[in-house]
Amino acid sequence: MIIPRKYFVVKGKGLSKISELMAFNNALRNAGIHNVNLVPVSSILPPGIEEEPPHPLPPGSVVFVVMSERRLKGPAKISTGISWAHGKPHGYVIEFHTGDSNSYTHARLEEMWEEIRLERNLVIERPRYLTEELEVPEGFYGSVVVALVFSEIDFLK
Repeated sequence: MIIPRKYFVVKGKGLSKISELMAFNNALRNAGIHNVNLVPVSSILPPGIEEEPPHPLPPGSVVFVVMSERRLKGPAKISTGISWAHGKPHGYVIEFHTGDSNSYTHARLEEMWEEIRLERNLVIERPRYLTEELEVPEGFYGSVVVALVFSEIDFLK
């Protein structure tokens, strides 16, 4: 069993004339997480986890992330984001992938929290938000990414 103990949150945006995948790679580079192997996980923060400032990770590391990402060919405006909160019995991370502005993405994340509060019997601290947007010019591919990166884990038996 693996238990995350620390995390940080990053965002990035990227453009490419070649492909959506290269735009995504450029967004990961902009976020500082392009040199690691990302493993997407769902959205539970374990009790006692601590947030820390973003920092470089060893190249080639296998890193667990909760990630929101959007790619599109321009002309277009794209946005994505996450929101996270500690709580009891655990915390949550929510993602929104299909925004066209930071304000729209933030509003949808707030609506998602309202639904979570109605459906579950959780005690959640005040959520935090991080969004990213990008105006993608015609002839370019664009990508935006926001990720909660589990930066320290314990292995339990």
